[in-house]
Amino acid sequence: MERRIAEVLATLPGKDCGQCGFKTCAGLAELILHDPRARRRCVHLGPGTQIAPHLAAAPEAWHDVLGREYQMVMEPFPEDPGPRENILPFNPGLAERLGLKAGDVLFGRPAGVGCPVTHVGRLMEAPDPLSGALVWCVVGPMAAREARAVEIGGYHIIAYEGLVRETRVAPQVGGRYFFKPALCMLQSRHSGVVSAAAHRPDGWRVRFEGITIA
Repeated sequence: MERRIAEVLATLPGKDCGQCGFKTCAGLAELILHDPRARRRCVHLGPGTQIAPHLAAAPEAWHDVLGREYQMVMEPFPEDPGPRENILPFNPGLAERLGLKAGDVLFGRPAGVGCPVTHVGRLMEAPDPLSGALVWCVVGPMAAREARAVEIGGYHIIAYEGLVRETRVAPQVGGRYFFKPALCMLQSRHSGVVSAAAHRPDGWRVRFEGITIA
């Protein structure tokens, strides 16, 4: 039994992020032995290994967990540790008061978009000295246990940035689209206005603003 669990565990990313509902990947591996469909719980598996309904060609497959249709899937940039967000804390003075710097691990909850999940992110660059805006990559709850995480409370989402490889339409600047973040814990569709889009060999590099979960 342990050998079989180890074999399944070797196919998982080993992040122990907890987003699948288990504290470790080993817990998920044991469940997969009894129910192979449980593999889809892992949000880190790539399209080639994850059972991903959004990658199916049939139009009826392009629906989130609530049955709402979306047009594209946004993945993190390959060079980033997770989904990239541009955010503004309710108190913009926090960045200066807390002495925040690139590499810090922070946690808070996005407000005004309908997301009930606390996000944990790693600062990718120094805070904006004028507005206090932050650029972080969401890295999952385990990061808050491994480092001194700083709470920033509620925050506004300025923009999401990511790579779109699976899409039913070509994203156009100024257009509002429904998209599903590939690593969303809720597996829920989001809505956003494209403020920048550049087509590259690996897909569209897109920036969404005016984010809502709808």
